Amino acid sequence: MPSDPTRRALLAASAAALPVLTVGCRGVQALGTAPRPAAGAVRLRAAITAEELMVARYRAAIALLAEGAATTGEGTTGGGPAARAVLAGLAGLARQHSEHLRLLRSRLSPGSPRAALSGPVAAAPSGAVPASPRLAIAGLAVAEQEASDRLLAEVTAVPPSLAQLLASISASEATHVPVLHAAAGTLA
Repeated sequence: MPSDPTRRALLAASAAALPVLTVGCRGVQALGTAPRPAAGAVRLRAAITAEELMVARYRAAIALLAEGAATTGEGTTGGGPAARAVLAGLAGLARQHSEHLRLLRSRLSPGSPRAALSGPVAAAPSGAVPASPRLAIAGLAVAEQEASDRLLAEVTAVPPSLAQLLASISASEATHVPVLHAAAGTLA
C-alpha cells in the first residue's frame, strides 16, 4: 500500500471536517458572552486614567510657569530664583507621577494595549489649568488631595497587592499637597 494519502481519503477527511468548520464560522458568538472584567481590573484602569490626567495637569502647569519665567519681568512669576525653584519642584513631582503611572500600567496584562510603558498620556482637559501660575499650583494641590482620597477609598475593594500600590500612591499624593501650597505661597 502506498504511504501517501489518496485523493479519495483526502476528500473524505475534508467532508468529515466540514460540519466542524461551519460551526467555527459563528466566531466568538459560539463561545457565549465575554466575562466581565474583575473589579480590581476596572479600578486599576480608572487609577491609570486618573494618573494620566494628573501627569497632563502637571505638564500644563509646568508649561505655564516656564512661559511666565521666560517673559522676564512680565509674567506673574517672572524669571527669578523663586520661580525657577517652583518650576524645579513641579518637575520633580511630575516625575513621581510618571513613576506612579508606570507602576500602575505594569499591573495590566502583558498583551493589553495600555500596558506599554510608552502609552499615550491624556491631554489636560481644556480650561483645566488656570491662566495664573499661582492658581494653577493651587488647582494641582486640590487635584492631589482628591486623588489621594479617591485612591485610599479604593484600597478595600481591590486585591491586596493592588491595594498596597494604591495606598502607597495615595500617601505620595497626600505629601504633594503641602509642597504645592508652599509653592503657591512663594509665587504670591
